[in-house]
Amino acid sequence: MKSSYFKPRKVLDFSPHPYDIGNPIGFWHDRDDNHFLLKIYKFDEKLYPDYYHYHLAYTLENNIGSAEDFFRHVWQIVKNRIKHYEKQDPFSSSHALHLQNIHKLQQFQKYLNSIDEWNARPSQIVIAEKEEIIQNQKAEIEKLQARLAELNEYEVAQKIRIEDDYLPTLIDLVQQIRELELPSGRKFLRSDHKSPYSKMISKYFSHGGKDIPIETSRNYFVEKKGDIPSKGTPIKQEQRIFKIIPVKEAKK
Repeated sequence: MKSSYFKPRKVLDFSPHPYDIGNPIGFWHDRDDNHFLLKIYKFDEKLYPDYYHYHLAYTLENNIGSAEDFFRHVWQIVKNRIKHYEKQDPFSSSHALHLQNIHKLQQFQKYLNSIDEWNARPSQIVIAEKEEIIQNQKAEIEKLQARLAELNEYEVAQKIRIEDDYLPTLIDLVQQIRELELPSGRKFLRSDHKSPYSKMISKYFSHGGKDIPIETSRNYFVEKKGDIPSKGTPIKQEQRIFKIIPVKEAKK
């Protein structure tokens, strides 16, 4: 008789591993499926992977079968038991228990579905799953294409070129703009982060005919302690060529 795929409980062992199947007075090989499924009904669903791999390890270590053989065997007995419960009289006193067992078996079956690397389940199930994956991927691709088209609207054929050695001057102007206030006293521009400014400079400007690395522009927008940057790249006084002032002040 072929050995069971499942690790049995030893006779008269009253402290077995919780995943061992059977009872202390003996284990019947022709009922190993019943004993294996009884554990599924009792266990929390989060234990299913450990329970499955515990018995898989037993099968492999004892050369009872391959990982695929084990999977096919377990999947089949779970499928058969679900069909068995579904055929039971819905008006019997055990109906509620049958429904509970079906639920547990279906949850275990979901786990089996997730690890079927051999496509060992019936072809119609595998094909249906792959078709669903394909349709989901198509929908995701359409979203990404729409998003890409939207982003392309903001792309430029040629960046605005900053004269050589005057990148800090542009940064100084942007920093001034960030601090401008309206006559009401409110900020002219508002942003909770400094990254939009550094990203804008890298995306739409070039320096000496070359792209501006995002790290280069970001280093100019750092936290300050008073008027002194705590890190990053400072702007030298001789690079502060322009000063933005309100029109009213300019007329004085």
